[in-house]
Amino acid sequence: MDSKAPDNRLYVVVGILQNAHGCVLIQQRRPGTPKPGKWEFPGGKLEEGEEPDHALGRELKEELGIDVGQIAPLIVVTHNYDHARVRLDTYLVTEFDGEPEGREGQNIAWVSLEQILKYDVLDAVLPIVQAIRELR
Repeated sequence: MDSKAPDNRLYVVVGILQNAHGCVLIQQRRPGTPKPGKWEFPGGKLEEGEEPDHALGRELKEELGIDVGQIAPLIVVTHNYDHARVRLDTYLVTEFDGEPEGREGQNIAWVSLEQILKYDVLDAVLPIVQAIRELR
């Protein structure tokens, strides 16, 4: 699957990491990216011909320094931003090795689902939070 289709669509994989306290990991978008300063779940664009599970493992290794073990599909979200129509294939990361850190200079935070709404999150984060709540 191409990360950017001709009609300005972006295909993105997103990983939901949860710690032993039930908090989820979010990261802050860096300067120079669309919507800088906003908070989101970690992930990134699929490269041409790449499968979503491989892309998620690659992105989380690059961004957070972790090795992804088990994943499970959660929700697919589409959202229209100014720069593109984004499709987010979202996965629960049920097993991973390593301690997540902002390897690309981004801030990261472990937050409860209640706390996440106090952060300036991207609009597409809200349906993902709702899907996580429905699982609990």
